[in-house]
Amino acid sequence: MSENYTRLLPALKERLPASELADHGRTTGFIQRLRTIGASDFVWAVVMSRFATGIPGFDQARRIYAQLSGRDIWQRPFQKRFLSEAAVKLFAAAFEGAVAPWRKRRRIDHPLAKHFSDIVAIDSTVVQLNDRLRRKFPGHMRAAAELKATLAISVFGLVPLMARITARKIHDTKLFPDLSLFRRGALLLFDAAYVAYDRLGEIARAGRYFVAPMRIDGAPRVLKVHSGPEKVRAKVAAASRPARKNAPAGVPLRDLLNRGARVATTWDLDVLVFPGNAKTPRRKENAVRLRLVIRPGRGRSYFYLTNLTTAWKPEAIAELYRLRWQIELVFKELKQHLSLESIPTKNPHAVHVFVWASLLALTVSRTVSAVVTPLGKLNGLAPKQAVALASKAIRTSLSLFVWLLSNAAAVPDALILQMLEVVSRMSERRSQPRPDSFCRLIPLLPA
Repeated sequence: MSENYTRLLPALKERLPASELADHGRTTGFIQRLRTIGASDFVWAVVMSRFATGIPGFDQARRIYAQLSGRDIWQRPFQKRFLSEAAVKLFAAAFEGAVAPWRKRRRIDHPLAKHFSDIVAIDSTVVQLNDRLRRKFPGHMRAAAELKATLAISVFGLVPLMARITARKIHDTKLFPDLSLFRRGALLLFDAAYVAYDRLGEIARAGRYFVAPMRIDGAPRVLKVHSGPEKVRAKVAAASRPARKNAPAGVPLRDLLNRGARVATTWDLDVLVFPGNAKTPRRKENAVRLRLVIRPGRGRSYFYLTNLTTAWKPEAIAELYRLRWQIELVFKELKQHLSLESIPTKNPHAVHVFVWASLLALTVSRTVSAVVTPLGKLNGLAPKQAVALASKAIRTSLSLFVWLLSNAAAVPDALILQMLEVVSRMSERRSQPRPDSFCRLIPLLPA
């Protein structure tokens, strides 16, 4: 680590460069003609304030801004800068600039990287808001006001790749990221809320892979049985010789397995699924051929749809999907250590600013982690350092980090080294790592 400590300040400045933030400030209209608040210092102040304890809000950001800029702004003028669409656009542009380099090819130290250019987990989390925002952000069930943050992360190092902030009521199927954001050969992991059969076809045609659960109303037709009970094999084989012309291909899965029934052994099937809904009829010419793996579980069966070939064993498909859980750990980190749990404002624009600032704080945390240990090696439980604990370590030494940013030219190298050693110690796992999916997948990889 002593060889890398001098990279800390350049790495942080590169993640949110002052010149780029100033350009975004002018483009969005955040920087006004008679400006008193600079875009770069403002973004850094709000982002670093998300590491603060308690309920970080306007006052913490204003104090950090005074440290970074050397100018003390009155409370009202400072707070007003949160209350515009320009501020929201500034932070959204800053996040896009921060994560764009991670979408490019990165060095990844794991055997899985030989099979996939990246492994991306996609999901959303709900953020509670002040009840007075119910008209702008209506909640669900008993919650008065909520919004939804959709996030895509690389499971290699848990770095964010994209984010979107929307109202809670928008369904997940409408929030799936643009496939062009992810490299060809990437594996996408997402839950049943994002599954739409036309989208699964698009993913396959775009040269990306996926593993996702099948929706309960999936209604696939089984074309081929790679593994499964003998009676299922016989029934599918008989259906391959249709009794009448133009008969639909395959056997409906419901004829082989009753709804709610559990399998005793693993089934590995080739199936046809048919995009469509109540408004768009399902047509056989639009059918998508996929692979369906059904595995027995405790009290239930697990259904996995994928476009991976049979070179990947059913056990490997299940382990790959378990990697999706990494994004749940990121949401936990955002809410516990980066202040996404509570948004201290009644203004809709300020809500967006604070949420984007928490997401940007995640990029700062990952940047610090990468200086301590290369992100390519921070995969699963094997490394000594846990990236999620770096956010907690930065929170503990927040005043030192702010001082470091405000006195970059005068910071002694010894102090930077000492800070990184503190982060390293606090990021260490206290218990012996147990085998996880990253480890269990290695013997299951195709030859």
